[in-house]
Formats: sequence, C-alpha cells, structure tokens
Amino acid sequence: MFRKIIFACSLIGAISFQSCKTEEGDPEPTPIKAPEVTLPAAIKNVDGVLAAIVTATKNAGTELKVGSAFAMFYKNKSPLVKLDAGTVKINTKATTKSDDNTYFYTSSVTEPKGLEYQSQVYWQATGSTANDVPSINNNDGSGLPNVPVLPEYLNMNVEQDALVNWGSSFGGDSTIFILKGTSGTYKRVLNTATSSHSIPKAEIVKLGLGTANLQVITYKLEFRALGTKNYAFLKQSIGICSKVNITL
Repeated sequence: MFRKIIFACSLIGAISFQSCKTEEGDPEPTPIKAPEVTLPAAIKNVDGVLAAIVTATKNAGTELKVGSAFAMFYKNKSPLVKLDAGTVKINTKATTKSDDNTYFYTSSVTEPKGLEYQSQVYWQATGSTANDVPSINNNDGSGLPNVPVLPEYLNMNVEQDALVNWGSSFGGDSTIFILKGTSGTYKRVLNTATSSHSIPKAEIVKLGLGTANLQVITYKLEFRALGTKNYAFLKQSIGICSKVNITL
C-alpha cells in the first residue's frame, strides 16, 4: 500500500560521507544515498515527486522538529528509473543528488533542524533538455499541515484496546497511521478531521511483544502539469514515537 524509497534515522541524522582505501591507496567514494520516505498510495502514474517533510520526535521531554525534502524525476513514469534534472533547490537551498538521481535535503551537523519551513514551499529546478525534464519554479505560498504531536512513551497491552491521540491533522488531505511491532505492522488511512485512533486489542496482539515504532503522517498532495509532464507535489508532517512497548 505504501511505497518505500530510502529512510535514514527518521530524517534527523546527519549525512556523512566516508571513504575507504583501495589496494593502490586511492580513495573509493561511498555511495550517496537519500533518506527513505513513505509515499501515499495516491501517487501513481506521474513523471516525478517533489516532497517537503517535517518530522517531530521527542527525547527527554523535548520535541525536535526536522525539516527535509526530496525530489525524483521519472523516465516514462517509472519510479525504477530516475533522471538527472539539473540543479534542484528547495526554499532557495541546493539539494544533494544521490547516486540514483534522487535529490534530497536533510539535517546536518551545522544545521540540526534541517529546513525550517514557514509559510512556503518553494521548488526550483533547472531541468534537463536531454532528459525531457522541464524547468520548475513553483511556490504555492502555503506551509505544511499541522505536525502530529505524539507522546515520548506509549505502553500497550495485548488484552486492551489502545487509544492514541496526536492533536490536530489540520491542513492535510489524509492521515496515515503506522504501528510497526516485532512481528507485524498495523496500518490505517484516516480522515484529517481525526485527531485520535483506537487500536483494537485483536490487532495489537498481532504486532508481537516488545518494542514498536509509531508514525502518524499527515499529508497534503497536489498534482500539477508542467508542459507535457505531470508532477506530484507532496507536503508531509510526521509525528514519531519510537518508544512504544507492548506487553502481556
């Protein structure tokens, strides 16, 4: 139901570039990989995806929000073959291009909060005539949906239903609820008017005992035609609780 792309440390770790030595002593570059992202099932039959993301986590009672972004441009609408699109910027900041032509921007040692989105998501791309990728200059003048607010810790019992609250999903089209345990995953797509969800105990027991990870993703999705191409512009606000404990 959901397409995975490449997700490193919930989008909050620094991207590091290391090198090793060959037998001749020349440096061998480490492949550059982009963060992994969960895409809504509604994204299909497009020429590319440009996504702006804010991820919220809590540690020792303090919430950390990290802004990131990624963009991909497909050949013949196939996500398996991505094209070079020249220089790509998000809110005037240059992205990094991975070895498979995924453009991304995430946190770093010097910029631990990554992109700090305010009231705009502004995409620019020079495009590529050779690859039939048009230039892009798109600013819709609006920010991201409300970020789901999850507790730092969640305890669940296999003999009881579990109610999870996350505040507001205002500004989104839909909300994706994903709880991944040691033995299974529970997924639901919810209306953005919903600010809580009750997980039946019959579903909790399928997840397995021990630690689990919860993500609540609110997203806004728009499709825009640029020349002969059709692109998906995605805005995601993600709340993460990585300290879920499921017990008897």
